Amino acid sequence: MCIRDRSTWGKYIIDMIQRTLFSLAKSSSSLRTGSRMFSTQAAKSAKKMFNSKALLTSAGLATASTLFLGYKQFTAYMAAIELKEVDVGPEDLLQDGEMKEVQVGPNKEDIVLIARVDGEYYCVGAKCSHFAFNLAKGLLFDDKVICPLHNAAFSVKTGLYEQGPVLDGIPTYEIRRQDGRLIVRVPSDLHLKQAAPLARHNPEHDKRRFLIIGGGPSAISAAETLRQSGFEGEIIMVSSEDCTPYDRTSLSKNILGVEHKQVAFRDDSFFQQHDINFIKGETVENVDPQNQEVHLRNGQNIKYDRLLVATGAKPRMVPVNGHNLQNVFTLRSLDDVHKIRDAAKQSKNILIVGASFIGLESAWALKRELKDNVTITVIDMINAPMERNFGADIGNYWRKVHEGKGIKFVFGQTLQSIEGEGQAKEVVLSDGSRYSADLILIGVGVAPNTEILKNKVELAQDGGVMTDPFLRTSNPNIFAAGDIANYPYFLTGDRIRVEHYNEAIEQGSVAAFNMLDKQVPHSSVPFFWTRQWDQSLLFTGYSQNWDDIVVDGNIAEGKFVAYYIKNNQVTAAAGLGVPNSIMLINQALKLNLMPSADQIRDKTFNIEDLKKRLATEKKGQCKCKRGACLNKKSATGNTQ
Repeated sequence: MCIRDRSTWGKYIIDMIQRTLFSLAKSSSSLRTGSRMFSTQAAKSAKKMFNSKALLTSAGLATASTLFLGYKQFTAYMAAIELKEVDVGPEDLLQDGEMKEVQVGPNKEDIVLIARVDGEYYCVGAKCSHFAFNLAKGLLFDDKVICPLHNAAFSVKTGLYEQGPVLDGIPTYEIRRQDGRLIVRVPSDLHLKQAAPLARHNPEHDKRRFLIIGGGPSAISAAETLRQSGFEGEIIMVSSEDCTPYDRTSLSKNILGVEHKQVAFRDDSFFQQHDINFIKGETVENVDPQNQEVHLRNGQNIKYDRLLVATGAKPRMVPVNGHNLQNVFTLRSLDDVHKIRDAAKQSKNILIVGASFIGLESAWALKRELKDNVTITVIDMINAPMERNFGADIGNYWRKVHEGKGIKFVFGQTLQSIEGEGQAKEVVLSDGSRYSADLILIGVGVAPNTEILKNKVELAQDGGVMTDPFLRTSNPNIFAAGDIANYPYFLTGDRIRVEHYNEAIEQGSVAAFNMLDKQVPHSSVPFFWTRQWDQSLLFTGYSQNWDDIVVDGNIAEGKFVAYYIKNNQVTAAAGLGVPNSIMLINQALKLNLMPSADQIRDKTFNIEDLKKRLATEKKGQCKCKRGACLNKKSATGNTQ
């Protein structure tokens, strides 16, 4: 082989390194010491490759400068894996099922997490890959460590993420017993995140094309899971937005400050590096299941073998006169944020229609930054903020919090019209009252964005896409994930559709596994949070309606767990100011370990008792499963 083009040579070297690293990581016989083995073997293999006389001779006219791209990547990798050994304590430092944060360097941030599981010690990064919160403050069940902020979870054996609002795992480090002591081997420069190895496109091995419509968390989660599973076929993603996927949940919490680079999941180079053809700023106008192709607005037709539709939801607009005036907005995208930001800087009176998540988080974000320079009024037909989601008592707690910061509320009224010429000036409510407004934000929920699937697959009454437990639609080659998926909830058998971040990422992975015919059912318990005025309310389970709410704690003091009861069963729980409680309940719901409604009402149930039951009665059932799913073979044996 003779490669004479310099850019081709550089790309060839980089590709060789990446394929070598992926192959070594995937074939590692010990996931627990995967990072160490990966580092050592990859370094030796890469060094051998660079020293290969035959390889260098085959380059022909290549000079030292043509090697720069590949060699730079190699030397940077070598520098990153310089290891040091640290004594972190006696070998009886922990009992089985315990974890501890330990110092491995002179700086405050030089910390790792040590856990003991089934008698063996494991060492991983000490912080969650989401917001870098200390994992030692969370929970450990079997090999799963759970972050107390947003229910992210990781395997202490492999570092792989298991659940939550994350796409990256945490680094793993070698730990061994030596002369009665525990010794860890760590790099001088500790990293927050560690991504699983990803395959690349190799049409000689796999000629299939998987197409993903959407650019949100479900879409990127699916694409990465496909590559992490070793899929070497072609992956195409089509997004209507002109940027790479990002965290939408941050938009309403930081309207005046958020930028794409702060919330992006990945940058453009990621998609190039892993052979994911990401088409930005383009709309799919039609899906043709019979011919297995989609038609884009630009006239391009794309064939597919498997299709994942992850188009998310679109904001609902209040159908009143004046809704299309210039300064009336909804909030869903970064483009929306920029428009609202420009208008907010010129506004004295901001009116928000809708007292749920988007409305209240936006009110907080705007008031926090603009302070007394703006008057913010929130209008809703209900009687308390987020009443539909959590009930009136919790809603009124948040009303007091917001009113204490100067935000005004008008409840029990509906929007009748928006008045103005070209630009909105005021709104008229159902009781005839009028409110001046320089900016109007509509936050009354979202609807599934599924028009392209109408009459193509079975849709639910609300427009969601009907799927089986494997997120497969009525067409066996089309899958759905995220806000649009209407699936059977494994705990009750009821059909549900969940519009939350953690679920979207989880469903993207499940859909990817089943696009590969791995037969992995969706079996998570929904979890979400809302953050307002530096307080986070957490919720787990599913309870569209309930018979009763039983509160343990004091809502007025902002320290409580509220249990939602339906048919004498606990179906969900919300919590504020009680660390780890909702994470415990999330695990208990998943394993059918929740106490009865009567025990909750009689106060004979204790959250600490639940923790003990999870660690004893369900020992071994909380283990992480993502690694096994990534390596699971296709149920059909289909590889191309």
